[in-house]
Amino acid sequence: MKYKVELNSCGNIDYGENPFQSLYGVPKMIEHCNSIEECQEKVREYINKYELGSGQWDGGKVFDEKDEYLGYISYNSRFWKKEN
Repeated sequence: MKYKVELNSCGNIDYGENPFQSLYGVPKMIEHCNSIEECQEKVREYINKYELGSGQWDGGKVFDEKDEYLGYISYNSRFWKKEN
């Protein structure tokens, strides 16, 4: 099965940033992966590359090859399955 994970940031209101906008210079991306574990690695790489704090992480939605939502990956890289 193939997966894709959304990678995005948002401003942290505690730092005077707009929580409804991506951080300047931090692109919104979609990564294609072969496993949930690879999705988790992509999330960690993105967070580290752009030095995001937990209040600036706004991505992690995981979809299958049919674009069905499966769950999300939180800031600590844990995968949370969609509740039925």
